[in-house]
Amino acid sequence: MLGAAKTAVRCPVASPIRPTTEGMALAIVFPENPGLCGGSLSSLKGKGVIRSLNTAERAMEMEQVRIDALANNLANVNSAGFKQILTRVGQPEGGAKPDDGPDGRTNAQIEAQSKRTAAGGSDNWAPISRNDLYHAVDMRPGPINATGRDTDVAIMGDGFFEIATPEGKLYTRDGSFNLNAQNQLTTPGGLLVQGEGGPITLAGNDFSIANDGSITVDGKVTGRLKLVNFDDPTKLEHTGDSLLRAPDFLEAQPVPQAEVIVAQSHLEGSNVNPIDTLVAMITAQRAFEVQSSVLKSEDDMLNKAVNTLPRVNA
Repeated sequence: MLGAAKTAVRCPVASPIRPTTEGMALAIVFPENPGLCGGSLSSLKGKGVIRSLNTAERAMEMEQVRIDALANNLANVNSAGFKQILTRVGQPEGGAKPDDGPDGRTNAQIEAQSKRTAAGGSDNWAPISRNDLYHAVDMRPGPINATGRDTDVAIMGDGFFEIATPEGKLYTRDGSFNLNAQNQLTTPGGLLVQGEGGPITLAGNDFSIANDGSITVDGKVTGRLKLVNFDDPTKLEHTGDSLLRAPDFLEAQPVPQAEVIVAQSHLEGSNVNPIDTLVAMITAQRAFEVQSSVLKSEDDMLNKAVNTLPRVNA
């Protein structure tokens, strides 16, 4: 991947949040336009150059995060139950913040602009609003494939399996389960799959899982898979291994028994379309390169303005 081009003038702005490809909790927030680094360059003509440097840099940061998300999706094209991550750029949710002025600037920005104007600086800059790069989990179902393994389970409708971890409850659509040494149903990573009464134990010579999630061991019903759902599952957060975490404002709700439909010896595949994802990656990479070229051109112009153009002594 291309790195951000170095610039001749570098304003001290807060670094954006950079997610990792493992557990894509994408929420990148870019700072407000920092202006001209206080008042040190307030008399420099061609302020559009400084603004374009900042704009190009922010655009590159957005495209880089988008590329990271798409690469994570593509890497999980064969991961059972994986739900791809969708991204979009938009204004911050909830509208203006409590300390925002009527034009979208914060009180701190308004005060800084007033000081520049009082010192003889220009006040002809339109406010630049902050953009956020939002993410959502794509809840469209993946393909259902037969596996022949008795411990594989696919959810045919809405809902998630509940998984117990030392850090709390996680959720997944990946039903590629195993049995541990205690004959408990676990994820590939060894975490316990939850039934309506707690961990599921399959101690017997033969077991089966019915379409309604009930578990029969040696001809006797011993439990039922616990399936839960959320009011808005697109806001769940990836943690890795096709596991999802629910934010504090989302509460898991049991799926009504009449709506539970599962299939034993089947698995739901990833809902990532590799062709579409690859095309989107190429598009994002080209957009990154375009902004990189803009950044370099503006940097060259600023370098000439600072070091080449004749100086006029006061």
